[in-house]
Formats: sequence, C-alpha cells, structure tokens
Amino acid sequence: MKYIYGPVPSRRLGYSLGIDPIPPKTCNYQCIYCQLGKTTNFTNSRKNYYPKNDIIAEMEQILKLNDNEIDYITFVGSGEPTLYKDLEELILKAKELSKKPVCVITNGSLLFQEDVQSSLMYSDLVIPSFDAGDEKLFKKINRPHPSINFTNLIQGLTNFKEIFEGQFWVEVMIMKGINDSKEELFKIKRNLDLINPDKIDINVPIRPPVEDWVKIPHVSIISILDEVFEDYSNINYPEKGKFSIHSTNFEKELLAILERHPMRQNQIIETFSSSIFNKERIISELENLSTKKKIKKIIYNEQIFWKIHID
Repeated sequence: MKYIYGPVPSRRLGYSLGIDPIPPKTCNYQCIYCQLGKTTNFTNSRKNYYPKNDIIAEMEQILKLNDNEIDYITFVGSGEPTLYKDLEELILKAKELSKKPVCVITNGSLLFQEDVQSSLMYSDLVIPSFDAGDEKLFKKINRPHPSINFTNLIQGLTNFKEIFEGQFWVEVMIMKGINDSKEELFKIKRNLDLINPDKIDINVPIRPPVEDWVKIPHVSIISILDEVFEDYSNINYPEKGKFSIHSTNFEKELLAILERHPMRQNQIIETFSSSIFNKERIISELENLSTKKKIKKIIYNEQIFWKIHID
C-alpha cells in the first residue's frame, strides 16, 4: 500500500491504522528531533499532494480487511498532514467506512487558519506538538517555515481547543540542555494553561533524531516536571509500551513500521516475539535484512536501533 500502513502498535492509541496523505518529508517544520530525517520539501502550501481518490480507494480496501483489528484510524506519517488540502474529505470518508475513532497527529502550526480548523472538526482526537514557551526557542527547536510565527501557533491551539468537540491532547518533546530547564518548562506550562488541553504527553527523543546533538534529558528531569506540572492531573510521562504482532510476515510488518520511524532492537523483539519468532530468530531476520540493504543498524544513546536503509 502506498498511503496506508499498519495496523501498528501505538503506546497511546492501541492498534493504529496509519493514513499518510503527504509525500516523505513534506513539512512546514524542520524539527531538530525529527525521527524521519531532514525536511526535503520545506513548504507551507496546502494542496492535494496525492490523488484523493487513490487514497480513498486504499482506505476502502484496507478497512474492509482490518476494521476489527484496529483501535484508531490515524492521519499521520511522513510529513505534516494538515498540508493536505482535502483532509476533511478524507476524515469524513474514514468515518463513513468505519466506526473506529479518527485521530490526527499534527504539529499544530496551521490551526489558526479557519479552513484547517474546519478540516479537523469531524475527527475524534487531535494531537498537536508544542515544544517551546517562546518565539526564540520555537525557532530553535521546530525551525518553522518563515510564514509561521509563535503568536499564531498559540492563537491557533487556544482557539481550536475552544471550538473542538473531540479530545485535544498536546505532545511536548523535552531535550537535554534545550528546553529541560525549570525556566523553560515553566514557560511551556504558562502557555499550556492558556491552551487547556484534555491531556499532556511528555516525551523524550528515544529514537535517533535528525540532529545528533539532540539528547535525552537526565533522569532528574522527572522531579523538575513534577514540580512544574504539580497541579496537572492529566499529564503522562514517557513509558515503555509492550505490544505483540501475531504475523508470520516479519519483513512486511517491520518495514511498515520502519518506513515511518526507527525502532529499538529490544522493542522489535518485544513487538514480534511469539511462538514463531523468538529472540534469536528475530535478530537473525534483522541481520538478514541488513545484508540485503533493506534496513540499517545504528547506535544511539548506547542502544541498538534499526531504520530503513537509504542509498
């Protein structure tokens, strides 16, 4: 499939069927922590990057086969999904084809635009990212398109939350020496107080980021987060998910995930372990795919990761 992948395990969403309406690395951000690599098509233009009918045709085919095996239909993937002009039609089609909830994972940069707000109104869950408490750090971390500014970002997140009837979660990426100080975290919190999300997810860059100087904070960050967000009952800290895929097609399932993000070797073992695939066989399969130059092993933060091999 060209536009749809999964279902894949998600820590927050259970088994998620991913719909990817944007070509690889087409985005209006160039985030320093991006797990997908450098933005190659840096744009803020909304248009139908792929034929809408082709995406819908895949949705119809896949949802007939997998609807009972998924928990969410999620618009996310290789770029910023709100750059797809007819995203609203895709969401409505997904809801016509399935009773499963629809989630949109976005950087939130265009939520100040009425047409973008309208396109997300029929989704059940929207998860934007928010990593900085002021314009200066926003530009350092997210490296947005010149037409995007911090004031519009805050306005969009705040206004959308007020009118959206579904769930609205915010994801915050915390990085060592960048936004993990008490001062910067309080700046983030003050803005989150204005946005008033239904839930906050605190994450750290556990997958290899585009910039190798981006690092995971020290474990002491937990006590700082407890202090800064002490009055929040709707906040989640990073946790290790445990999933299992019961499939004999190891290569197909693995590549579907790695095409979207690198994966730790121990997480691959946990995900694919079954009566068919034990630890030794999984490692053997990984090495075999590496020999075929389909995947590549990298070491990050003293852990083994696997990612798609790109010539």
